Amino acid sequence: MAFQEDFPLRIEAVTTASAGERRVEDRIAATPTQGWQLVYVRTGTVEERCNDKRVVLRAGGILLHQPEEIFAMRSMGEIPPEVLRMDFYCSGAAMDRFRGMVFHAEPAEQHDLNWLMKEVAELYDPPAEPGVQPVPKEEVPFGARQQLAIHLENLLILLARRCKRPRKPTLRVRRERRQAALVEAARAYFAQNLTHEVKVEEVCTAVGCTRTQLQQAFRARLRHTAMEEFAAMRLEYAAQLLARGATPGEVAAQLGYCSGAYFSQKFHAATGNTPSAYRRMQQGLPARRQNRQQKDKEAPKTSIPETDPKK
Repeated sequence: MAFQEDFPLRIEAVTTASAGERRVEDRIAATPTQGWQLVYVRTGTVEERCNDKRVVLRAGGILLHQPEEIFAMRSMGEIPPEVLRMDFYCSGAAMDRFRGMVFHAEPAEQHDLNWLMKEVAELYDPPAEPGVQPVPKEEVPFGARQQLAIHLENLLILLARRCKRPRKPTLRVRRERRQAALVEAARAYFAQNLTHEVKVEEVCTAVGCTRTQLQQAFRARLRHTAMEEFAAMRLEYAAQLLARGATPGEVAAQLGYCSGAYFSQKFHAATGNTPSAYRRMQQGLPARRQNRQQKDKEAPKTSIPETDPKK
């Protein structure tokens, strides 16, 4: 463990490398990477493909293609770009920091980049065509390839220091995420069981939690209980059925209410309208006529008019 902390990045091998000026019309066709690939643009501008994403690298730009990534390149502008490209294998969890990152070389990193460009040009013959693997030279100075790996390691360490280490979510954030996932899973279960009553125990078994955890999650996220949410979802579905033309009796039977009167009571309490009135409003029908008994109940009671006192 101490070894991994002291040596977070280890270059295992530099498989190929090229450095030099490209022609304005140069392109590299889409190719998958085997390991990591470092791309540095000293002058000019190139467009790099990273799977489905495209990144424009101008002078000083640095990009790392991750393993098994589809990459491609095309030159841009009128200035022939000068590009360093190195394929290598590297172990260490710190490499995850480079995924999706684009850098601009700073003075401390420029030293290693200039050294790498000079050394790569001396260790590899330039490819005849863009995309062709460079050929390593047979006669190289003693330890030259090891020095190449050492300078590449140093560059990666400097770049890694600029990447912010991802923070672990706090206990409160983790709890909120668990509660949100629990509420979402319970609501999905409710949506599949709107046609009959469900019990809290059934929901807990389905989503894999205790009764206390379920209630705490709903009160924290929605400010009401799980069963209150289920009741609201059933009434919302009932309103949709009524709007489509179903009668209150049909809706009550379809959703498993114990009686039509109980369904009407719950619907009126939630919406302020009876199921019949809501259905007629949604269908654009006139309000139902009142019968004589209802009119008599609503008519104001009048007393016998007082006669004027005799003068």
